[in-house]
Amino acid sequence: MRNFLRQPLIENYRLSAYLSASFSSLESILSDGLRIDVPRIVLWTPVAIGLGAGIYFSLKSEPLFWIVPVLAVLSLLLGIKAQVGPRIFKALFLIGLGFTAADFRNHQVEAPMLGNELTPRLVIGKLVSIGEGEQGRRLTLEVETIDRLPADKTPARIRVNWRGSEFQAKPGDLISIRAGLSPPPPAVAPGAFDFARHLYFQRIGAVGYAVTPPTVLETGYRGFAEWVDRTIEAMRVNLARRIVETTQNEGGAIVAAFVTGKRDAISPRADQALRDSGLAHLLAISGLHMGLATGLIFFAVRFGLACSQTLALKYPIKKWSAACALGAGYFYLLLSGGGWSARRAFIMAAVIFVAILVDRRALSLRNVAVAACIILLTTPEALLHPGFQMSFAAVTALIAAYEWASGRADPYRSFSPIAKFKRYAIGVGVTDTIAAVATAPFALYHFNRVAIYSLPANLAAMPLMAFWIMPCAVIALLLTPFGVDAWAWQLSAHGVEAILAVASYVSSKPGAISFTPQWSVSILLILTFGGLWLCLQKARWRFGGLIAIPIAALMVSQLSPPAIFVARSGENAAVIVDDDNVPTLALFNKRKNRFDARAWREYAGLDADNSARLITMKEAGACDPSGCVMEIEGRAVAFSSDPVGLAHDCDKADMVIALYPAPKNAAMNCTATLIDRRATWENGAYTVWLGPNGTWRIKSVDGERGNRAWHG
Repeated sequence: MRNFLRQPLIENYRLSAYLSASFSSLESILSDGLRIDVPRIVLWTPVAIGLGAGIYFSLKSEPLFWIVPVLAVLSLLLGIKAQVGPRIFKALFLIGLGFTAADFRNHQVEAPMLGNELTPRLVIGKLVSIGEGEQGRRLTLEVETIDRLPADKTPARIRVNWRGSEFQAKPGDLISIRAGLSPPPPAVAPGAFDFARHLYFQRIGAVGYAVTPPTVLETGYRGFAEWVDRTIEAMRVNLARRIVETTQNEGGAIVAAFVTGKRDAISPRADQALRDSGLAHLLAISGLHMGLATGLIFFAVRFGLACSQTLALKYPIKKWSAACALGAGYFYLLLSGGGWSARRAFIMAAVIFVAILVDRRALSLRNVAVAACIILLTTPEALLHPGFQMSFAAVTALIAAYEWASGRADPYRSFSPIAKFKRYAIGVGVTDTIAAVATAPFALYHFNRVAIYSLPANLAAMPLMAFWIMPCAVIALLLTPFGVDAWAWQLSAHGVEAILAVASYVSSKPGAISFTPQWSVSILLILTFGGLWLCLQKARWRFGGLIAIPIAALMVSQLSPPAIFVARSGENAAVIVDDDNVPTLALFNKRKNRFDARAWREYAGLDADNSARLITMKEAGACDPSGCVMEIEGRAVAFSSDPVGLAHDCDKADMVIALYPAPKNAAMNCTATLIDRRATWENGAYTVWLGPNGTWRIKSVDGERGNRAWHG
């Protein structure tokens, strides 16, 4: 009896001891975390700035320009004066700074956007850039006048395609051209990529096609800055053309892409193979290319100077080499066109070489933070670009991983050739794995796909890039002014051909690509914050960032693709059906909205490259001359192409998609849920999900994005 009474007391004592130990351990983790990571809080500066810019871009209407700057300055003053929690006010200041930078950038690039389609008419403007590809040339013009269009509605820039023969115009020339123009295309579905916003920040207010070749009206330049821009663009065009003409293969087009940033000549086959094998990052001028180019210059110059005993002993040749590499990196940035990833890569390289010049540590997360702050404050729209996100995700994860590993390296490790080779092989594999894991969430969010076999593909490709392709490209660039560069370009292109062979082999394997329906922004934000916490913190609590993975996985498992898509034009619609137990997109009209159809398949997590899995509604449902009726989970959806049958469809169906503007009286009397062509004109493209209890969950592009400056 006594033992029976003592047992609960023992159990309570054990539970109390366990809880006490747990709280003690938690207290130790928190105290260690605060002691170790408070000095690293500066690494979160670009995160706060990016958060402010993200809040600005997420608004559905333009904010009052003065409110946030005033609050930001007030927060800074409170942060300086406050005795308690000053960092909170400083964080609020950084968030406000990011918001203000985005607002300022919006006003800086603000220009008219075309409101409606224009038939071919005369356009006069300065030729800014030329992109050359298999399908013709893409011309960007700085517009002076457009025939029969008022000056206050004339876009600052337009982009048109010309599929005709060669022309004599060069970047910087004032030209005339006849072109049909249309507004920049909006998103094809709610939450999909917003092309209009992307072009707005390039000051491109219209896109279209040219029906006549450019006619040169005036050559020359106006001022030194314009001469510099024209010279650089002409150099890029001529160099890309020379590389492609010299090599005469797909590898040459890719070499031209990572040397000059001109990607138009890359064939769709090569582009798809690289994308499906996880090697598409080779096309973007990033840290890999900038690091290899500047690194080769740095070590080559240093080696050459070290050959002289006098120079090596009496002068700082390491700093001289860093200065040469810095100059080479800036030249490469200009030559490449200065994209997001190239800017980040150059800023990172510049910080590294400047650190060498001032005898500071070169590679650190602080340098990444500096690069991110510069880009976010000067071009905050980069925050929304997949190139920026994936570039910084990869470099942050890599530096954090090697920072962690460097403190655990064995000081007595062997330096024999075999040991060095083993460490190199392991290092390449680990590097590629970290980069692939870090960028995977962004690839899934933006492209709805991820390459499963990217690791073996990168293991095979990276040595070719580092020891063959880039050295040959650097040598070719140095030889180009002397006209003896052809052999080096050809050799570099042959290396790319080897990578394309790897890409084709890997991408052809079954299950090489995994697809997913469109993610919500919340999933990406959770994974981003978890990854940042894991990388930027140093104490034990950093591993708490891993909690983001199961949370995001649970949210992804709940995703379902839309049941119905309706195009913005209102002329076409699609529904997801099972074709031989395979989810397939069934289009009302297969010949219309082909770009939209591809984007819809990606949005739904289907294989957009498999055209065999694209059918018409006639093949999957009941159709007649007035339209089609599809059954979706027991609910009847009518796709009407004839107003005569609208009343009947409204009586019999649960939802009606009218591919015409429905008469107002008929629309008001329709008992079914109705989406007609007038609705798409007013609200943009639609997506429809079947909700619980047979309800419809309907989203429109304009309803999600609101009314912002870049929407015309």
